Amino acid sequence: MENHPAPERGYVYILGVKDIELPVCKIGRTARDPAVRCAEINQSSTGDFLWEVTHQIAVNDCQKFESLVHTKLLQLRQRRREFFNLHPDDAILAVQSILASVSDVSAVTIMEAQKEDIDVSKAGAPPRKQSTRSSRNTLYAHLLHGFTELLGIKGRPFGQLNKPSFGISDGHEGVQWNLAIYPNDGKARVGVNLEGLQYSGWPIATLIKSELEIPALLRLVPDILDPQDITLRFARDAWQLSSRPKILEDTLGGREFRLSEITDGLWRSILTEAIGCLNKDRSYHGRARQAVTVLRKDGADANSTFMLVSPHLTIWTPIDPLSDSIEALSAAIDRLKPVHEWASKVSGG
Repeated sequence: MENHPAPERGYVYILGVKDIELPVCKIGRTARDPAVRCAEINQSSTGDFLWEVTHQIAVNDCQKFESLVHTKLLQLRQRRREFFNLHPDDAILAVQSILASVSDVSAVTIMEAQKEDIDVSKAGAPPRKQSTRSSRNTLYAHLLHGFTELLGIKGRPFGQLNKPSFGISDGHEGVQWNLAIYPNDGKARVGVNLEGLQYSGWPIATLIKSELEIPALLRLVPDILDPQDITLRFARDAWQLSSRPKILEDTLGGREFRLSEITDGLWRSILTEAIGCLNKDRSYHGRARQAVTVLRKDGADANSTFMLVSPHLTIWTPIDPLSDSIEALSAAIDRLKPVHEWASKVSGG
């Protein structure tokens, strides 16, 4: 006679991408606190997003119910991937409907101590607001997930779908990989990014001083594939507490430049402007104070204002955000790998 495992009380949980609205979710089960299981998933070594618990249902047989949910939603599961093309708020409605349609699985109440050190949205919390750009969301999710898979990273989101841009980075404290999507313009960029932040020893200062002494980037350009398709932007970030208001003087050198057009004189001029955005009295390990013109919704301020500033380097190449070609994304990353290696080496970050 075949032995069936005894039903196990537990949770079927739904995970959404942390800090960004995307129409993807993970659906799993656990006999423990779903927040603990989510923390384990986020700490695993596989490349993916960072997740948070958005919904959970306690049932009398979590293994059976998870299997049933996965079967019912199979058409929405991404091929060879562990998540579903479904917003978490839609997923919980589907899960609740499935639960109501079966007789041998039922909701239960599980009493347990709450984990004080884990911040998690409980089932009773109001659902996250969904984005209005539903027609393109799934393609964006495919692109974002492809980025994390190709680099083997945990994606750290920035921005939101209702903002001019959003995307993910590898979250490294120093030279970062990032993918930025501009939905209103139908554009996207893969980039190598180094912000003017302290991190460990102000790596942006190390890079600038190294390049002023020996311009290694210029020596690298002849060996880079398609340098005319790679753009360098050295920006001036103004700071107002932790926010960065838009300013008129935001681009060092006056504009962005393709790598193929950067000369020794131009590069030195940009670097000189960049080092001026750091505090000379602290060996450039800190922000400088400069007069800048803040841009408002109704135009630029009439007078300049002294604010703390810092340099911010981004080198990027464009991709088509509506393409489902992982090969194109992979080619963009490969094109920038020498740039990432250069920036990491000369900045120490």
